[in-house]
Amino acid sequence: MSRPPALLLMHGVGDAGACWAPFVGQLRARPRMAGLRVVTPDAPAHGGRTAEPGHTIAWTDQLAEAVEIAEALVAETGTPIVSAGHSMGSLTALGLSATRPDLVAATFLEDPPFFAALPPVDAPAGTGQDLADLSELRAWFGQLQSEPLEQVIAAARADHPTWDPSEYEPWARAKQAVDLAAFRTDVDWGHSDNARIIRAAPAPVVVAAGRAELGSLVAPAAEADLVRLPGWQVTRLPTGHDVRRDAPDATVALLADLIDSVSS
Repeated sequence: MSRPPALLLMHGVGDAGACWAPFVGQLRARPRMAGLRVVTPDAPAHGGRTAEPGHTIAWTDQLAEAVEIAEALVAETGTPIVSAGHSMGSLTALGLSATRPDLVAATFLEDPPFFAALPPVDAPAGTGQDLADLSELRAWFGQLQSEPLEQVIAAARADHPTWDPSEYEPWARAKQAVDLAAFRTDVDWGHSDNARIIRAAPAPVVVAAGRAELGSLVAPAAEADLVRLPGWQVTRLPTGHDVRRDAPDATVALLADLIDSVSS
């Protein structure tokens, strides 16, 4: 019987490691996935963590933590892992795969923020920094933290009536545990040389994307370029940005098939 590699799941902004629990439960219910080793860390400033020097929401800090976790998983299991993430976490997962391909067997990206077509291969390299104004996110998290938990849960249920009921409370608790101080200044939250990171990621890479008209962050122009890359697969599902919550069965199937394809 094949043995699946360990899975490292990195959450999106405002979420926490606990937000993956419903999805992981569904994944482990799939054939050959029952014993899957899964790690779902909290990013800096999330899940009750306080941002501090070297451990902020900056892409480089999140990537450094992901490398440490991946190294430990590879040492524990003896095989490369599957690197995966949603939104903000997908950029960390991609960075891990591109910079440490020795640690990664495959990559899974849930609606990554790929806003534009890839520049030509011979385009000048970026600076490596992509400062983002996060003031709107800070205001939103601040508003959610000023409300009773039950009210935030009720609002999430009203906004997303098709989600599995197990999704609402972890989603709400995560928003109320965000460290607002981490969002006070512009942050190097991405990578201006994303195209080179994308092209450096070893195959296979599977992207589970929503639809642009429903809020997906994967631009059609980006999709057109990604599917031309060797080993890249982009699947559009009838969802918004929260692909796994809006279409859990289809998203679980995509990831399970990827894991199966690299199982030893």
